[in-house]
Amino acid sequence: MLKTKRKSSEDNSGASKKKKVQFNESKNNPKENDFTKKENRDYNQEKKKMKNKLNGDMKTKPPKPELNKKASKFGAQSGKFIKSSKGKFSKVGNATVKPNLAKGKSTKEQEHTEKPKWAEMKKEKKNLRLIRRKAKATAEIFEISHKAKLLSAQIQRKVVKQEFRMKACKELHCLLKGQYKSIALTHDLSRVIQVLLKHSPEDIKNEITEELLDIMVQMMQSKYAQHAVKRIMKYGTDFIRHEVIKKLFGHIVSLATHTISAPVLDYAYGEFATKKEKIYMQQEFYGEIYKNSKDDKLKTLSDAYKGTPEMKTAILQACKANIQKILDKNLHDSELFQTVLYDYIRECTPEDKVELISTLSPLIVPLSNSLPGVNTASICVWQGTNKDKKTILKVVKEHVVSLSKHKTAYRLLITIFDAVDDTVLVKKAIISTLASNLKDIAKDHWGKMVLHWLVKPKDPAAFHPSFIKFLEDGAKSGTSKKDAELRVSELREAILPILKKDMESEPEFWLSNKANFLLTVAVLSIETSKEILEALAKVICQSDWVIKIEDKEVLAVEDAGIHMCLKKLACLDNGRPEGTLGEVMCDHLNDDAIKVWIPTNRGCFFLLKLIENNEEEIANKLIKKIKTHSNLIKQQSSEGAKLLLQKIRK
Repeated sequence: MLKTKRKSSEDNSGASKKKKVQFNESKNNPKENDFTKKENRDYNQEKKKMKNKLNGDMKTKPPKPELNKKASKFGAQSGKFIKSSKGKFSKVGNATVKPNLAKGKSTKEQEHTEKPKWAEMKKEKKNLRLIRRKAKATAEIFEISHKAKLLSAQIQRKVVKQEFRMKACKELHCLLKGQYKSIALTHDLSRVIQVLLKHSPEDIKNEITEELLDIMVQMMQSKYAQHAVKRIMKYGTDFIRHEVIKKLFGHIVSLATHTISAPVLDYAYGEFATKKEKIYMQQEFYGEIYKNSKDDKLKTLSDAYKGTPEMKTAILQACKANIQKILDKNLHDSELFQTVLYDYIRECTPEDKVELISTLSPLIVPLSNSLPGVNTASICVWQGTNKDKKTILKVVKEHVVSLSKHKTAYRLLITIFDAVDDTVLVKKAIISTLASNLKDIAKDHWGKMVLHWLVKPKDPAAFHPSFIKFLEDGAKSGTSKKDAELRVSELREAILPILKKDMESEPEFWLSNKANFLLTVAVLSIETSKEILEALAKVICQSDWVIKIEDKEVLAVEDAGIHMCLKKLACLDNGRPEGTLGEVMCDHLNDDAIKVWIPTNRGCFFLLKLIENNEEEIANKLIKKIKTHSNLIKQQSSEGAKLLLQKIRK
């Protein structure tokens, strides 16, 4: 233990005041020592040095500012300055002192304080990292790793010439050849492999992939190496892609239930797998028996027990267990999983189906990302309880716009319109959002399909017969009890007035392409008004009415789709005593438009349809206008011109 002696001496100022100083020694010497009140400054400094020597980690107190010391001495000797309680000196007599005590630092200390040099600090940290890596790895491996990273950085530069890039790729490949397996799972060198797989020529890509084939499953489950597998799939040849997929057989279920590998497997399944490979992947969900052996005849789950009905229960249980594993890990946004799920939900027992629908109802939106997934979602809507349907509508409400514009998810909304009896809730949850985003949805092809179904369900002009049959068959197996016509009319009244108002205010938009025009015809076939027909006729009768197709302007009446819609619109006049298109066309059709239409075959056929589908009075008005251009019609050789000429001569 360190022993200290007591010493006393007068301080430099000669002041008679005494002070008591205490300090704690190290953990080995916890005692505290009291010193005499009269100690000189040199002794204190010596003691502090000794203490710092014993306890290196203990901080010393900063020395008092020089100005304070001088002021104290001067004040003690002359008595001209007195120290206030706030630590400031005030004037006594003719002298003044202004000490700088900002934050306990003297003027000299503040002048010598420098800003931290961040660039130097970063450089030091980088050097420290290199030193640590050198210590962990052997000198040879470290040098290879360092050189590989430098080369990959050069290869990725956009300004590099292709010739230099190819040369650098070959050099980098020669450097790493034979070591790809050992570096593929590392966080830094796996990036180097990705660079090679993207930029190198085919022969190098093939050599890298062949070396990595044996560890492909481990790579897919690796946080870093999974990106290299995606690069192989994206930039590799068809042969290499299918070789990789072959290596995955036997591990499909484990990869589908792994958080990292599941998206990579779905990428391979959706983008590159052949129909046969897809079936092989699905078979592994049907039980362990199909893990190592595949059957070309087995295409769906029902085929697995077609010849052996006693195996049905075991196969369904195995499939259910695999599906449950994926649902437990929230990896349901996968086309492979959704295909297996659609097969299972059609074949499982009613009890299992009820339980599964209850589980899938909150997941209805991500399920709609693929065709088998949206078919599964449709079954949930048809056969779910009222509670399940309310859950589905609650989830769908937040994604109405995005669902209506998706290539498969729009079918879910149509199924809801066709199967849910609570039309008040459907209007509130879905149709109100569609109405408030009408133009945005109408610009999209799939969005127009949703609007078209609300206006005119099962219209063969807009919907494929197979889709209509799918909905009809599903409705038969569903729980809906409401009359279909009543449901349609209740939903239609929520959207039709808004569509009519918009068509009247912006007719150019609704006549700009075939799909928009087809929806316009559907609306007018249900309910029409003279105001809408006049707005449309003003656009149709313009001599310079053109539409854009692939950034090219085409005369509207010459376009096949627009011509078909014009004829459908003209046919709606048949049987209507008033408020027809022919009636308003008589007021707006001018000579300029007729001169543009007659030289075209389709323009002549449109005029002919207007005459044929209107009453005699209106037909005569149209004939009178066209007759003035008989000479022009005679000059045409088209079939439409010949028929039109015969019509106006009668």
